[in-house]
Amino acid sequence: MANDATTPASFRLRWDVFLSFRGEDTRDTITRNLYNSLHDHGVRVFKDDYGLARGDEIAPSLIDAIYDSAASIIILSPNYGSSRWCLEELAKICELNRLILPVFYKVDPSDVRRQQGPFKQDFERHQDRFGEDTVSQWRKAMMKVGGISGWVFNNSEEEQLVQLLVKRVLAELSNTPMKVAAYNVGLDFRIKEVIRLLDVKSSNVLVLGLFGLGGIGKTTLAKAVYNKLVDQFEHRSFISNVRETSGQNDGLVSLQNKLIFDLSSGNKVPTENVPTENVVTANIAEIKNVVRERKVFVVLDDVDDPSQLNALCGDKEWFSEGSRIIITTRDRGALPEHYVNQLYEVQKLDSSRALQLFSYHALGRENPTDKFFKISEQIVSLTGGLPLALEVFGAFLFDKRRITEWEDALEKLRKIRPNNLQEVLKISFDGLDQQDKCIFLDIACLFVKMGMNKEDAIDILKGCGFRAEIAIVVLMKKSLIKITEDDTLWMHDQLRDMGRQIVQQESLLDPGNRSRLWDRDEIMTMLKLRKGTRSIQGIVLDFKKEMVKESSAETSSRDNLQRSDLTSAITYLKGRYKKCLQHRTRSEREMILHTKPFESMVSLRLLQINYTKLEGSFKFLPHELKWLQWKDCKMKTLPSDFRPFQLAVLDLSESGIEYLWGSHTNKVAKNLMVLNLRGCWNLASIPDLSEHQKLEKLVLERCCRLTKIHESVGNLSSLLHLNLRDCRNLIELPSDVSGLKHLENLILSDCSKLKELPEDICSMRSLKELLVDGTAIEKLPQSIFHLVKLEKLNLGKCKSLKQLPNCIGTQLIALKELSFNYSAVEELPDSVGHMGNLEKLSLIGCGSITTIPDSIGHLKSLIEFLIDGTAVKNLPASIGSLSYLKAFSVGRCQFLSELPDSIEGLASLVELQLDGTSIRHLPDQIGGLKMLDKLVMRNCLSLKTLPDSIGSILTLTTLNIVNASITRMPESIGILENLVILRLNECKQLEKLPASMGKLKSLVHLLMEETAVTELPESFGMLSSLMVLKMKKPSVKARNSSAREKQKLTVLPTSFCNLSSLEELDAQGWRIGGKIPDDFEKLSSLEILNLGNNNFCNLPSSLRGLSHLKNLLLPYCQELKSLPPLPSSLEEVNVANCFALESICDLSNLKSLKRLNLTNCEKLVDISGLESLKSLKWLYMSGCNACSAAVKRRLSKVHFKNLRSLSMPGTEIPDWFSPDMVRFTERRNHKIEGVIIGVVVSLNHQIPDEMRYELPSIVDIQAKILTPNTTLLNTALDLQGVPETDECQVYLCRFPGFRPLVSMLKDGYTIQVTTRNPPFLKGIVMKKCGIYLVYENEDDYDGDEESLDVSQQSVSEKLARFFSSFQEDEKKSVSEQRNKSS
Repeated sequence: MANDATTPASFRLRWDVFLSFRGEDTRDTITRNLYNSLHDHGVRVFKDDYGLARGDEIAPSLIDAIYDSAASIIILSPNYGSSRWCLEELAKICELNRLILPVFYKVDPSDVRRQQGPFKQDFERHQDRFGEDTVSQWRKAMMKVGGISGWVFNNSEEEQLVQLLVKRVLAELSNTPMKVAAYNVGLDFRIKEVIRLLDVKSSNVLVLGLFGLGGIGKTTLAKAVYNKLVDQFEHRSFISNVRETSGQNDGLVSLQNKLIFDLSSGNKVPTENVPTENVVTANIAEIKNVVRERKVFVVLDDVDDPSQLNALCGDKEWFSEGSRIIITTRDRGALPEHYVNQLYEVQKLDSSRALQLFSYHALGRENPTDKFFKISEQIVSLTGGLPLALEVFGAFLFDKRRITEWEDALEKLRKIRPNNLQEVLKISFDGLDQQDKCIFLDIACLFVKMGMNKEDAIDILKGCGFRAEIAIVVLMKKSLIKITEDDTLWMHDQLRDMGRQIVQQESLLDPGNRSRLWDRDEIMTMLKLRKGTRSIQGIVLDFKKEMVKESSAETSSRDNLQRSDLTSAITYLKGRYKKCLQHRTRSEREMILHTKPFESMVSLRLLQINYTKLEGSFKFLPHELKWLQWKDCKMKTLPSDFRPFQLAVLDLSESGIEYLWGSHTNKVAKNLMVLNLRGCWNLASIPDLSEHQKLEKLVLERCCRLTKIHESVGNLSSLLHLNLRDCRNLIELPSDVSGLKHLENLILSDCSKLKELPEDICSMRSLKELLVDGTAIEKLPQSIFHLVKLEKLNLGKCKSLKQLPNCIGTQLIALKELSFNYSAVEELPDSVGHMGNLEKLSLIGCGSITTIPDSIGHLKSLIEFLIDGTAVKNLPASIGSLSYLKAFSVGRCQFLSELPDSIEGLASLVELQLDGTSIRHLPDQIGGLKMLDKLVMRNCLSLKTLPDSIGSILTLTTLNIVNASITRMPESIGILENLVILRLNECKQLEKLPASMGKLKSLVHLLMEETAVTELPESFGMLSSLMVLKMKKPSVKARNSSAREKQKLTVLPTSFCNLSSLEELDAQGWRIGGKIPDDFEKLSSLEILNLGNNNFCNLPSSLRGLSHLKNLLLPYCQELKSLPPLPSSLEEVNVANCFALESICDLSNLKSLKRLNLTNCEKLVDISGLESLKSLKWLYMSGCNACSAAVKRRLSKVHFKNLRSLSMPGTEIPDWFSPDMVRFTERRNHKIEGVIIGVVVSLNHQIPDEMRYELPSIVDIQAKILTPNTTLLNTALDLQGVPETDECQVYLCRFPGFRPLVSMLKDGYTIQVTTRNPPFLKGIVMKKCGIYLVYENEDDYDGDEESLDVSQQSVSEKLARFFSSFQEDEKKSVSEQRNKSS
């Protein structure tokens, strides 16, 4: 391997692995054996053999070796901490942030992390000798490495540990490239600055513009900020490459569709049946609707024109409060002043940071060595502090170790005029050989535009005769390309543009004389004028089909067909068929290409013509073509004159092709390496492929009509990859597969009719992956044991497979992953213990498996063992021998009642999952799991105690015990210094928390809902990191309930208000009585406060000091009499069913308040300041008889324009509403903008119903959309607040345009309001209902309407006037009713 040119690390660094060890402990044992084994496998290992002769200072050569190593193995032994040199090594290793593989050799990981045990005295001595500053760096390094999941070695088999380490290193080396972390100098400071400017705690809409030169790091910064804040926004979207995409055909539309899709969580269907020129306008309206009611986080990356903003995020007024928008641009002029609140200029790095970044990429170290220091400073000065230039130019010099090479590069830099970034980047391009240049241009001009997968790109480039893998690694080493997490090729837009400029300069005026074409207009013009020449090597042309998607209305129609008659079904299908025909006609008319113009392109090797129709003779297609991608090919078979002599990759995926080609073409395409027919739904058969002796990949995934595979496939000796996934009608494979000697991957997943594998599968001697999950196979062929190279075998969901051959494990010795998930396998044979290389064994959902064989303990390489949902009753003691197991899951093993004492042998275990078992107690030995990070025990109903030894698991960060029968928590719990999440929900017998709770300094989330705990320990206020505390109890909501009287009142501990990090507190039903502490304002971070169903009578005035509080929830506080002044940050106040509430402070300062729930506050006489609440959208006042008249006078048209739901006592709805139902009629140039529904409802309390106290709203009144044939939509109205009185209540619900009740309306549809039958709540009567359709311009006027005639008034003004006169009408109505009854 050391000489293998394709090894990524060989391009990057001198050493693959640096060995850090304490010689006197391990030099002659594990260190020597590990070094020898790695060296034998070709791994370049640095091992210092002269450590004993060193003086006080660590040798410079040793530091250089650390910088020049891609990874480090650190063997932490008892005397490691006594060596200053070891600790210096460790600190340097941790600085680099590269791959670290720690081995805890006869030491406890927690001792390493805390410098206790054998390390304690060593560090005390170091403190006296070297001082606090030096030793603190060593302590940080020990803490970091001690927290990494590594390998724990006590006295187990050393040889096995060496093998595991070697396998891990080899796996890392096989990655392209080695996972060396990106070095983002100065990024953390910039992130903090931008987050400070965004001020996410504020409820305002904020737009931040990030501007700066190209290549300065705007996108990197925007992504980093997005990742930091993304979990604070439920609806978010990152839109990349706005500049490039918007310049493409329908580019703005595709950007809009992505934004709509992201922000609506995928629920919105892109605009259909709209003329192309109107799609952008229609999408703008849709975006408005989506963002109007949602707090969103949007990043628009690389904007260069205000028109792009107009189409995507037009105006701040569109957005709901709290939304944040980041725009990155090179041009400050693209950021309109009226739109952008904040600006942040991303500036060049200062000289010291620029030098640091350059040094990392050029030398692999933080600072240059003396030899290169001066010249590095000169280079950094000339590159101008641009991160992209520093990275690319540094990477260009990385493998150049002679100073003369650097001086030559410096001279080239000096010839470039200042600030010409692309000329700086071109130096790296010029340094490539001719083949790598060609590949770079292919990627920059063609592949990046397609978002191509790395593996696909390698196939294509290999088909062109290039050394593809090496070239990709070279370009990555040079920082000219990157591979994203999903294995996609990525290139910085400056590098992409540089590559495209190189091609454009080949012929500035005539695209036909360029080597590569990617612009659709230029390609179509060139083809139309037949100006193609022999210069053209590659063309990408993709008319992405606008799929004939069903609108949400049509989807509902289809779903209702089964409830409709035949006429309805025929009507629906006719409409769909007509739409398909219209789309097909339009598509075929727009996408026709002629073959003749290709005749002159004799050098064309790369051609993409997706979603087009070719006309003319195929003999004109160049014979030198290497790659053809033609998705949605409309032909039934390729014509006989198609003669691609050199074709290597043919991609016809997602096409309607029925037969691939005739015998003539079959003989021509002899160089074919990859044939991709994925998703060819009409493909009935595979042709004879016997002539294709170079074919390596055959992809037939989702070819639903295939029933068998041509016999010739079984003789393709070159085939490496065969994918038949989801060929659901496939019945058989070729009877003879003896020719597949080099096949490595055979994928048969979800071939649900395939009943057997070929008996001569043994011929597939090279097979590494065999996936037969979801097939109907009943047995494995006996010859499967000859697959000695098989690494992955998946037999999941094989419902007919019950028995496994007894000797399955004796021959499949290379197997690394074995899965039987949800299969019918009844027994795991003993021979499984012979699979010495097995790393993952999964038996999830194998309900027939009752025992695990003792031989399981022989699987020394096992890392994951998953037996969830099996019928296993006991675990063998031998399981404790799995010393390198990291994940063990026995969830839903309901017959498992105990863990073996040998569990302490799982020294490397990181996660233990015990959900739904019958375990009664955990063994004391569980404290020996020194690496355990997560312990999960949900629904363990028999679990009654936790052992004191649980406090010994110092690595534990998550302890999840839900719905168990534990009665106490051990005091030792307080020792868990790293515990971040503690869940105790539904532990209904847990009565007390330990006094040691306050010691949990890392605890962030404490969830203990529905426990029997009635008081918190005094130390509780010491939980300095606690951010979320949820301790809700089952609450008694019935008024004047005797159960409420019997409950003991609770007093919070005096230390409680010290929880200054607390953001969310839910203490519903805790029976908190008396007075809330005055120092409540010390909970300064609080955002959500839920004290519902408690017994205090007032809140402290200090509540106003909670400046971040957004939600104040106090429902069913039946003794609460008044509310003090409230913080202006509030967005929701809920005092529903506070029957004793008499007064509320002036609310005029609550400018952000959106939701106010006063249901059944019957003693409340007024709401001062209500008229100032312009953001109010939900106001619930049912049962508030005393204050309704005053409130009606305070409501104005602004309120009714914003309100989404309103409830209050009343018997009338506006007479201009249409009663019961209304038919929708489209109006020319006036679209529908909303629907308002009013109902009058009464509730008969003489009819008993416990559900009234469980539901917060009346759910039985529904709105429906009716078509002539079916019910299209049925939605419950938002009637929040169940009144405590029998009197009538009026509810008003307003549906904006984005709600389905509005957006699904079509001409002739009807809206109807009905009562659910049968109802959820008893005694509900709907007395009246009315509907009003709001059209465009009916409710847009914001001016004074005092003097306007009723016919000219806006809808909101009419509503305000109706409710202000409501009181008099009510009195008349009640009087009339009384007269009639008398």
